[in-house]
Amino acid sequence: MDRGSIKSDEEEKGKKFSPIFFEVGGMMGNIQRGIHWFTSLIMVVLTLVIVAGVLVSFQKIPIIFRAIMAGESGSLMLMLEFSAEIIIAIELVYVIIAQNLDSIVEILMIAFTRELVIKSWDMWEIFIGVACIAGLFAVRKFLLDKKEK
Repeated sequence: MDRGSIKSDEEEKGKKFSPIFFEVGGMMGNIQRGIHWFTSLIMVVLTLVIVAGVLVSFQKIPIIFRAIMAGESGSLMLMLEFSAEIIIAIELVYVIIAQNLDSIVEILMIAFTRELVIKSWDMWEIFIGVACIAGLFAVRKFLLDKKEK
């Protein structure tokens, strides 16, 4: 046996035992495209459900405003909590559409901030929350690629 036949045998083995499970060309490529299409469809449907939920929830805003104007106790906190939940839902839709790390870090910052503002925490829990937000700012500034202006 010469080196040419050994090399071709190794290349043939490499083709047979490819680490890529879903190959692009054959039947497996069709399965991959089918799974991708199905999961994309599920994402679109769930995104539309979230958007519909946000739009339906807007009818609650006048009720909360009336409660604030009437001076009901806790109505302002209810408005803040409601607004933060709407913002998080909208950001979640943005994350699903954009699918980049920067948008994920943004929604995490909003969610942590919402939890810190809405709920009453002990001092050490607030410190941990602020440290988490600071860590997310550091990740955003130093680790995520920014496009040059």
